[in-house]
Amino acid sequence: MKISSRPRPPAVAPLAVLTAVLAAALALTSCTAPTGPSGSGEGTTPAPGPSTGGTGGAGGADEPAPSALELALDGPAEDVEEAAADAVAGMDTAEKAGQVLVGQLGAAGTDPASIAELNLGGIIVMGDAVPVAADGVHDVEALQSRLAETQEALSANRDWSGIISVDQEGGLVARIKEPLVEWPTPMSYGAAAAGMAGAEGADAKGESAAEGDAAQLAADGHALMGAQLAELGFTLDFAPSVDVTIGAGDPAIGARSFSSDPETVAALGTAATAGLLDAGVLPAPKHFPGHGSVTDDSHVTAPVQDASVADLESRDWLPFRELLAGEEQYTPVVMMGHVIVPELEPEVPSSVSAPAYEALRGLAGPDAEPYDGVVVTDALNMGALVERYGANEAPVRALEAGADLLLMPSDLPGARDALVEAVDTGEVPAERLDEAAERVVTMLLWRDRLAQELEEATVEEKEQAGVATGSGDGTGMGTGAENGPEAEPEQVSRDLSAAAITVVDGVCGAPLVEDSLQIIGGNEIDRARLAEAAEAAGLTVGAGPVVSLVGSARGSAQGDVVVALDAPFGLAQSPVSDGGAMVALYGRTPGAFEALVAVMTGEAEAPGALPVEVGEWPAGTGC
Repeated sequence: MKISSRPRPPAVAPLAVLTAVLAAALALTSCTAPTGPSGSGEGTTPAPGPSTGGTGGAGGADEPAPSALELALDGPAEDVEEAAADAVAGMDTAEKAGQVLVGQLGAAGTDPASIAELNLGGIIVMGDAVPVAADGVHDVEALQSRLAETQEALSANRDWSGIISVDQEGGLVARIKEPLVEWPTPMSYGAAAAGMAGAEGADAKGESAAEGDAAQLAADGHALMGAQLAELGFTLDFAPSVDVTIGAGDPAIGARSFSSDPETVAALGTAATAGLLDAGVLPAPKHFPGHGSVTDDSHVTAPVQDASVADLESRDWLPFRELLAGEEQYTPVVMMGHVIVPELEPEVPSSVSAPAYEALRGLAGPDAEPYDGVVVTDALNMGALVERYGANEAPVRALEAGADLLLMPSDLPGARDALVEAVDTGEVPAERLDEAAERVVTMLLWRDRLAQELEEATVEEKEQAGVATGSGDGTGMGTGAENGPEAEPEQVSRDLSAAAITVVDGVCGAPLVEDSLQIIGGNEIDRARLAEAAEAAGLTVGAGPVVSLVGSARGSAQGDVVVALDAPFGLAQSPVSDGGAMVALYGRTPGAFEALVAVMTGEAEAPGALPVEVGEWPAGTGC
C-alpha cells in the first residue's frame, strides 16, 4: 500500500457540509406528482427530509393532531382497504387476473385497446420504449405524452391510477437518461457515509446524529430522482436495491448496493424508500431474499443461496426487516427475487416458493402482524425462470406461492389466460387471486390519496410530516435559484459524487496531475466527459500522466492514475506507477468527472471511503 490508505470502521454518515448543501438545494425543489384519475389535477411534491412518515397521532397532548398528510404517510386507512375490497368484488376472474399483471410497454397487450381488454394493472418502461430525439438524448416530452395516454387507458372506468413503473436506481440501472438528471451509483451513498466515519471529529457527533445525516443524504437524492419521474407520469420505481453485497464475488448487484454492511444498507435503504414516497412515487425495495451474496446472476440462471436462514436473518434480511417491521414509515411494496434458498425450499426460485413469501411476510417476528403490503415478483421473463418454466406457467406458480403482482411475463395475454384457467380449474384458489388483487388495488388507491395530500398540504403540515416545504431551511446558504429549479437535482448529484470519491491507494491531498493528462480506457462518452471537465479546469488533454478509466465492475487497467467508474473491485488487479493513485469514483456522470478532476489537481480532497472490501483494502479505506 502507498502512503495514504488507512482503514476505517463502517458507518452511515455523509459529510456535514454536503448535508447543508443538499438542504439548501432542496429548499426550492418541487415537482409534479401524478394524482388519481379523479384528483384535482397536478400538484407540487417537494423533496423530503429524512423523517418521512406521519406520526399517526402518536405523541403527547402538546403535540399537534396528525394532519391528513401524516395519516396518509402511515399507510392505507380502513376506508381505502374497504374500497379496494368492494372494487375487486365487482370484478370477474379475468379482470382480477389482469389487475395483478404488469406488462412491458411496447410488448403485446400494452397498447391502449389491449390494456382495456385485459384490465391490466400496469406497465413497466424499459430502455427500448423510451423515445429518442434527433440529437440522441431521450425525448422526455414524447415519453410523457405516451405515458399519459397509457395512464388514461389504465385508469378508465376505475377509481384509481394504474401502475406506470420503471427501474431507475442511479448508475448503470437508469432507463430514463439525459435530459433527466444523471445520478451516480447507489454505492456512492455508502462511500460518502463510510467517509464520514473516519473524518476528524466524527465520533464526537454521536451515532444517532451520524445516522440522521446519512438518512438525509439518501432521502434527498431519491426524492429528487423520484420527483423527476413523477413529473413524467411514473407512479412506481423499482428501487432501491437493499441487497447487501459481498463484494467482487457478487456478479449482479455490485455498485447497485449501498454497502457490504447490513446496518448501513438498512439505514440508507429505509431513507431512500422514504424519499421516493415523499415524491409521490411508490418505492419497491428489492430483491428478497437477497441477491448481493450469491455468485450467479438471475438474469441468466437461478442463483443458489447456501447460507442458513440464521445467517440470512443477520445479513441479507436485516434491511428488509427494518423496512417491513419498523414503525417509522410504511413500505407499500417489496420485490421478491428468483434466488433459490435450499433451507426454505430446495431447487425452487423464491419467486415461486411459498416458504419464501412466508419468510418475507413474517420478518417482524411471530408476535407481530405479518406484512400485508404488495409483494411483486422480479421480471418473470428472466433466465432464472425461463429455464425452468414456460411463459405461462411461471405467473401461475408465482401467484399460487404468494405473489400479488406479476412483473413482465413473457406473454402477457397468455399469462392472463393461464391465471384464469388456473383459478377456474382450482389449481389456484379463487381466494388467493382475490387477496392479491385487493392488495394491489389498496396500494394504488393509497398512492393516489398520498399524492393528493402532498398536493393539498400546507407548508406547516409538510413541515410537521417531515416533508420539505420549499420555504427555506434556515441554513443561511444560497439556494442557487438563479439557475432555476431544474438545476438543483443536477447540483445535488454533483455534490454526492464529490462526497463519495475515494482515494483507495495513493497520496491524499496532493496533486496527481499538474497541467496536463492523457485519458485512456472507459468508453467514448467517459473519455469525452473527463476531457471536458479537465479542460474546464485549465488542463491540457493529450500529454502528461496517464489516467486510465476502468469502465466495468471487474475490469482492470494500468496507468499513473487508475479510476474505477462503477463498482471498485477491478482496482485490486490494476497496477499503478510509482507515485500514482487508485481512485474509486462510483459513477460516470458529468459531476463525477468534475469531482475526479478536482481531486487529481489537488483542488479538493477525496472524502469518501470504501463501503466494501476491495482486494487487500478493507471496507473503510480512504483518505
